[in-house]
Amino acid sequence: MRAVRRVVTVPLVAGLDLIVLASAPVTLALAALLCIPARSSLPLRTVALFLAYAAIELSLLPRLLTADVHDWDEFLREVLDRGYRALRSTLDVTVVEQPGSVPTAALRGDGGVIVLARHCGPGDSLFISWLLAVHHRLRLRVVLTALLRLQPSIDLAGDHLPLCFVGPGLFGRGRRRARECVEDGARSMTSGDALLLFPEGENYSRERWRRALGKLVASGAARRMQRMRRNTYTLPPRLGGILAALTAAPDADVVFLAHSGFTDDGRDRPLWRLPVHRTLLVHTTHVAAADVPRHDDAALSAWLDAAWTEVDDWIATTVTTDHRAAATSG
Repeated sequence: MRAVRRVVTVPLVAGLDLIVLASAPVTLALAALLCIPARSSLPLRTVALFLAYAAIELSLLPRLLTADVHDWDEFLREVLDRGYRALRSTLDVTVVEQPGSVPTAALRGDGGVIVLARHCGPGDSLFISWLLAVHHRLRLRVVLTALLRLQPSIDLAGDHLPLCFVGPGLFGRGRRRARECVEDGARSMTSGDALLLFPEGENYSRERWRRALGKLVASGAARRMQRMRRNTYTLPPRLGGILAALTAAPDADVVFLAHSGFTDDGRDRPLWRLPVHRTLLVHTTHVAAADVPRHDDAALSAWLDAAWTEVDDWIATTVTTDHRAAATSG
């Protein structure tokens, strides 16, 4: 299956990237012209972003196909840094840690660290990964959707990096494979390793929020639904992957990562609505391994819900403060 997929995706994506780069003079000129009636630089920025992506992808594929890499952790940092720099230069988007967030030294516990991050719109995972791997110099292990295997650079890198691809499966096999994958990624962690999980399981949207609450009611967790419905910036966290990671890595600390998102209200962003002139404000909190209720599912669920409510409260407070500051400056 993997070989068949790559026979299709590698030449297809490489061909599309070549077309994008070869047509750059025309597309850039057209985009520049569109900026005039649109009264916006977004058309030009969008084309520039596609060009940057195509250039990065094409430069990576030969190295990945030949495995011409000496240090795969440094390779990942290089790729993340190139992606971050491309987004910063084309869209004027940056990531900033709020003062009081977890310092680098506290992220290097003996058993590694499990990072539980919110997921809100396309692109935030790259910024979070950059923050952990490049800024804090952690060795990153990431749980990703299996759909990303359609991107050849990510698919090929998965042969050498601790990337865990999870997706749906028949008769619960998908969930079982996902749990095993998370356990494998967490089990061998040592100081300097970080396992990045997105407890919500998918990007936030209002429709997904309503659907998640409905599932809680249908599963008999009406009381939990009443607690979680107060959180209107995040989806209820899923326990399975987190429990698998915490069980496999009993000495790992936990870090909760909240961020402000790329929209005025701090919620979801459609794929086509690119963020421009924005700062992704990140806030992290640290929980020592000894303070995590690993051995009681009910206690762990309550602990996780309480911590996730704090994440939701931080987002609400941050967005409200930003709006007040904007109104005052305006």
